Amino acid sequence: MSTQVVLILSGLAVGSIYALIAIGFAIIFKASHTLNFAHLALMLIGGFLVYQSTQLWGFSFWTGLAIAAGINAVLASALYLLVAAPLVGRSMLAILIATLGANIVLETGVIANPAWATDVGREVGSPWGSLTVEVLGGRMFLSHLWVLGLSTAVILLLYVVLQRSRWGLLFRAIAEDQEAAAAQGINVKYILVAVWAVAGMLAAVAGAFVGTFPRLISPESVEFALRSIPAVVIGGFDSINGAIVGGALVGLAEVYAAGYAPDYLGNNFHLIVAFLLMFVVLMIRPRGLFGSPEIRRV
Repeated sequence: MSTQVVLILSGLAVGSIYALIAIGFAIIFKASHTLNFAHLALMLIGGFLVYQSTQLWGFSFWTGLAIAAGINAVLASALYLLVAAPLVGRSMLAILIATLGANIVLETGVIANPAWATDVGREVGSPWGSLTVEVLGGRMFLSHLWVLGLSTAVILLLYVVLQRSRWGLLFRAIAEDQEAAAAQGINVKYILVAVWAVAGMLAAVAGAFVGTFPRLISPESVEFALRSIPAVVIGGFDSINGAIVGGALVGLAEVYAAGYAPDYLGNNFHLIVAFLLMFVVLMIRPRGLFGSPEIRRV
């Protein structure tokens, strides 16, 4: 029983990081009906900014997290204004290719930074370090409980903002119909900049959690962000709730695969189980578990 509790909590902790990244994809898609592949690099930059702030500049973890979130918000806003906004009205493929190109540029910038380019990886300086805690007779990393708790708090805060604030109301309006929102006097471009900024902050928080023990942040950590794509596909591209559920499912599947997958499947089978789960869900429900049905006018 203790082993199962530890696996579930660890899986939910990993899944909560996937959920933070997936929510960033989802709110951008819901508001602007496009995917921002540069979101992957923003997670990487966010993690390294926390490392830079704590280990090189001497700030606390929480200050470093705030710095990373702020810088990522500016970067994400710039990406929208310079890359996505000029392509509004063109095909989604054009924006996909443009953001993919921006992702490559940003990743190259990370690798070019001598303080960040490392094959070993960096710990971001989290206050809980490598401590462990006993849970119902089993032991697990304290970091998993912190990550799960903080991710849940961030998601709940976002939910309150989206449901209770004026900005959340405007977000829902442009997600429903941008043209109708603009006709009512809503500054659609301003709201979209804010949406991309919020997604960038979520990526920074996720990057910080990716770099907490027992994981390390490195240029290869972008593969972690890549595994969040199955989470948003499973949940449905335009569903924030789906991104949360998809993240949890991917995290649990990954942890259980690492713990119970037979040896003949290989040591890294758990790294692809998210994509296998995505294929299964798409075969049963092509729009994802919570995705809105596509409506076409004829």
